[in-house]
Amino acid sequence: MEADRRSDVKAPPLTEIFGQGDHGYDTFRIPAIVYNRRTFLAFCEARKSSFRDWGSIMDLVLRRGILKDDEVIWGDIQVIASIPEYRAMNPVPIVNKRNNSIVVVFVAFPQDLSEADLIKGQEYKQKVLVTKSRDNGLTWSKPRDITETTLGMMDPRPHIYASGPGHGIQLSSGRLVIPGNVFWKPPHEPGFLSELKHKILEFFDCFYNAQCRSMVIYSDDGGETWERGGSVPAAFDQDGQLVNANECQVVEFDDGRVYINSRTLGVQSPRQQAFSQDGCLTFNPGELATQLPEPGHTLTKWIPSVRNFGGCQASIFGFRAPRNVPPEAYDTGTWILFSNPASTETRVNMSVRLSRNGCRTWSTPWQLNSGASAYSDLVGYETRSNDGTPVMNFACLYECGSLHPYERIVFQTFSLAKIMEGIGMATKADPNHHIPESRADTQD
Repeated sequence: MEADRRSDVKAPPLTEIFGQGDHGYDTFRIPAIVYNRRTFLAFCEARKSSFRDWGSIMDLVLRRGILKDDEVIWGDIQVIASIPEYRAMNPVPIVNKRNNSIVVVFVAFPQDLSEADLIKGQEYKQKVLVTKSRDNGLTWSKPRDITETTLGMMDPRPHIYASGPGHGIQLSSGRLVIPGNVFWKPPHEPGFLSELKHKILEFFDCFYNAQCRSMVIYSDDGGETWERGGSVPAAFDQDGQLVNANECQVVEFDDGRVYINSRTLGVQSPRQQAFSQDGCLTFNPGELATQLPEPGHTLTKWIPSVRNFGGCQASIFGFRAPRNVPPEAYDTGTWILFSNPASTETRVNMSVRLSRNGCRTWSTPWQLNSGASAYSDLVGYETRSNDGTPVMNFACLYECGSLHPYERIVFQTFSLAKIMEGIGMATKADPNHHIPESRADTQD
């Protein structure tokens, strides 16, 4: 496996931010993080009854981490959204740099409806909500419903919409972009035998005949109103089979193009990627990112009643190319960092990769954590060295554990220099020193 070729450069220590049992919750899942004015804002779902994606109570919670010198001082857990009779899920935060507000879009599903109930319905039975903070996460507005201007404008209307997971971005135009995905079921052929076949197969697999696409919603007025953006046309694997693209994140390049990177649900598929040339109103057809493998089966293969989703959520983050590397050493002024469990089999080996050529190729993975790990989110921030030189740093907020990946959510920081050392690239300009490649948006 690629993860076995990892560098011997050790990753920095990690800090537990959310742990099972904290604050009276059973499990914390689905991390998201942003950085603003020397403050990290770490979000996630707080699941009251179990680690599963359904249950009676799910709230959205936050911890604020203040950066002081080289140390981060974390505050207590605070609930930012709790929706009566609904489970609040998938927080997607964005820093609006024009007024320093924090915007969080999330979804809420009825507590009495499971994932199977939702996908078997005729259209969505959920809410899309937005909340804001104007004081850097200290207080939050009452969540406001934006369902009808987003899901209500889709054709066909989805059975399920999920935001993110992880952070969204603000484009250079000021547009706020929330990545996400939709599930829907095309009508099946009429007739008794067709109906019988459909019912039988749906009994064993509630997602039978369902399709999934990555897409975005966006706001051009700072998060007051929201609209449906573009969706990614389907990709096909080498056998001509449709690839269902799912959880996703986006970055903007310095030339204005937007790149979207998506989880795929096939048990052997790598990730999918696509580009937008018009601010996420449309996307080019999806293509498989063969340099970015992801975990295969996540559940047992031999029980037909259990949906065998492949893949895992991942994070991407765009940043300006470093000043000490000459322009001829890379193809674009925006470099991209990527994080996911670097394994083709199961959710282990949380690692990061680097692309400096517009996501055409990627470095070999540098491992952050060798054990069980799953969802992650990346953020970048700049500090100063003792002589005043800017230093590019990153933080990864991710799920991990000893026995399974949902025991805790941890926070880990590392510099660009550390990443470049870990993947075997010199930090000083050297035209003969290349990033080792696994062939096949700038945010402040």
